[in-house]
Amino acid sequence: MSFTGIDAVVYGVANMDKCRAYFSDWGLKKISAGKTRTVFATRDGSEIVLRPRGAKDLPKAIQAGSTVREIVWGVTSKADLKRVEKELSKDRTVTVDKDGTVHATDDFGLGIAFRRTRRTKLKDTRRPMNSAARAERVNTPATYHKRAHPSHIGHCVFAVPDIGKLEKFYTERLGFTVSDYYTGRGVFIRAAKRGGHHNLFFLESADGSASINHVAFGVEDLHELFAGGLYFQGKKHKVAVGPGRHHVSSAYFWYFDCPAGGATEYFCDEDYLTEDWTPGQWHPAPETFAEWFMADGIQRENLLPPTRENRDAKIKRKKNVRASAKG
Repeated sequence: MSFTGIDAVVYGVANMDKCRAYFSDWGLKKISAGKTRTVFATRDGSEIVLRPRGAKDLPKAIQAGSTVREIVWGVTSKADLKRVEKELSKDRTVTVDKDGTVHATDDFGLGIAFRRTRRTKLKDTRRPMNSAARAERVNTPATYHKRAHPSHIGHCVFAVPDIGKLEKFYTERLGFTVSDYYTGRGVFIRAAKRGGHHNLFFLESADGSASINHVAFGVEDLHELFAGGLYFQGKKHKVAVGPGRHHVSSAYFWYFDCPAGGATEYFCDEDYLTEDWTPGQWHPAPETFAEWFMADGIQRENLLPPTRENRDAKIKRKKNVRASAKG
């Protein structure tokens, strides 16, 4: 089966207004809005769908509270949809919408759906960069972003009771591909043979429960990632961790707590894999998580012009930090 990646993520949420404001600030385009359904889109057309968590037609929640209720995967043809329907109908309930979208659940109870992809191909907007050996940008200032406008939904991460069971379901039943392993603790999986490092990452939960960790949104480059994070932090959204850079996937990241469940992530510059890639084994440890990272964003006063007032504010903050460290 030929998968294109994540076409949509459907949330069931407690506070529609709060979540609408969050994803608007995040840089997504609002496609439609109503009391029971709001749809946002990235630049390639992949969607975030917000529904009230009590909606009767939503798949069953994997955890209490606001969370992801369904991931919609894109395929390239009607024949792919028929193959998915036939395979999953062997051992679970499958329903099909009038437009051909196939709905089911995976092996830890998460809603999954499959449709002809609605994503569009993005134009190459990479901005030139200069190095010591190569000047790509000549007599031209750099481009500065005011905020981020994510290009696509890259991946979703879940804590699950049994990573082996999920690896088997997605690779053997659907034909997804393992990219890398956190030895004994997690598995990174991609939908297409050729594409970004992973679309799913399953971490084995310590208590046997299931939960959403985060949903990740690609941006063009490091400049847009920093602009997006600074803008979003300035809108008073809480940083979960970042910015920083991962070892596994090589991607730069910045995470924020999300009222729809878990966190959301800006990322860029992830590894692109093909059939020639051999999955690696990574030891699950703090030093494996990132090459470097900042724990709680970038302090705004460090970005202010060097006036006397701003200098005094920095000195005061340093004194407070030292006092807190002494107890």
